[in-house]
Amino acid sequence: MVLALITFMAAAFWFFEHQSRQQGQSKREFTTRVPVTVSVVGIGSVRDSFTVVGISRALRDVDILSETSGIVRSVSCEVGQRKTAGATLIKVDDEVAASALRKAMVNRQLAIRDFERYRNLEHEGAVAVSSFEAMKLKLEDAEADLVAARRRHGDTAVKSPFGGTVTARLVEVGDLVQPGMKVANMVDLSRVKIVAAIPEKQVSLVSGGMPVLVTTDVWPDRVFTATVSSISAKSSKDHTYQVEAVMDNPKETMFRAGMFARASFVGKASRSSLLIPRQALVGSRGNPEVFVVRQGVARLARLVAGAEQGNRIEVLQGLAQGDQVVVSGQNELGDGVAVTVIRVDGGR
Repeated sequence: MVLALITFMAAAFWFFEHQSRQQGQSKREFTTRVPVTVSVVGIGSVRDSFTVVGISRALRDVDILSETSGIVRSVSCEVGQRKTAGATLIKVDDEVAASALRKAMVNRQLAIRDFERYRNLEHEGAVAVSSFEAMKLKLEDAEADLVAARRRHGDTAVKSPFGGTVTARLVEVGDLVQPGMKVANMVDLSRVKIVAAIPEKQVSLVSGGMPVLVTTDVWPDRVFTATVSSISAKSSKDHTYQVEAVMDNPKETMFRAGMFARASFVGKASRSSLLIPRQALVGSRGNPEVFVVRQGVARLARLVAGAEQGNRIEVLQGLAQGDQVVVSGQNELGDGVAVTVIRVDGGR
C-alpha cells in the first residue's frame, strides 16, 4: 500500500513537471514572435488623381498708371475700397488740359464754319476746288486736335478699368505724377485662379476643362470646384508646369489673392486595381516596401506603387490579392522575423 502511494506521487510529480515545462516552452516561443496587425490585399476602384498645393490669384490684377503729368488735386480711393468700372480714383490738375480742350473746340467750330462757306462757294463755282479741299483738310485737322485734347483732358482723371477692390494707393494730394507712374493697384476677385505647379509625370493627366476640387485651411469644411483654364506648354527649371484653374469666388467664403489652397485633380475614368493601406509602407514613396506575412514569418517585399486613393495606395507590381501586409508593428520587424498575427483587417 505504501509502495503504491509512493509510485502514484512520483507519477503525479512527473506529470505536473512535464506540463510546466511544456507551458514554459510555449510561452517562450510566443514571446519570441513579434505581434503584428495585418491587412488583406484587396481589389478596389481607382481613379488617376493627385493633389498639389497651389496659390489663389485674382482673375485680374492690374497696376493703375498715370497717363499725364501734373499735381494730384484729389484722391478718391482707399485700400480695401470697392470701385465700379470707370470710377475716378485720382484727379490730376486739369487747368492747362481744360484750356487746351476749349481752344480745340473753338478751332473746330471755326473750321466747320469755313468749310460750310467754302462748300457753298464751290457749288456756285465762286472758288477753286483746291481752295475747298484745303478747307476740308483744315476741318479734319481741327477734329483730330479736338480728339487729342479730349484725351489729354480725360487722362487727368485716373479711372478704374474694371469693377474691383483697391489693394494699393501710392500717391497723395500734392504729389507730382508723370506718365507711366504707378499710382494704385486693383484686383478683381469676382472669380479667382488657383495656380499650381504640376510635375512632368502628372501633367499628362491634366486637360483643359477638367474639374478640380479645391480645399483650404481657411475654410476647412468646404470643398470648392474649379475648372482647368490653361496649361503651360513650357516647364520651369524644376520640371513643373504651371496649371491654372478658375472658379467663382463665393461671397460667404471669399478667397483672397495669395491664399494657399490644395488642388485635387481627379481623372474621369476608373479601373480595378490592388490596394493596400498607406500605413503598410516601410520604404519611401519613391522606393516603397512592405512586410508580407507568409507561414508565420514576415517577408520584406518591394513593390511598384501607383495612384493614391484616399488613405490607400494602388499596387502595380509586387503583391497578389489575398496577401497579408503588416500595418502595425513594422518597427520591430526585419526580413525573416517570426510574427504572431493579433488582428486581421479585411481587404477592400
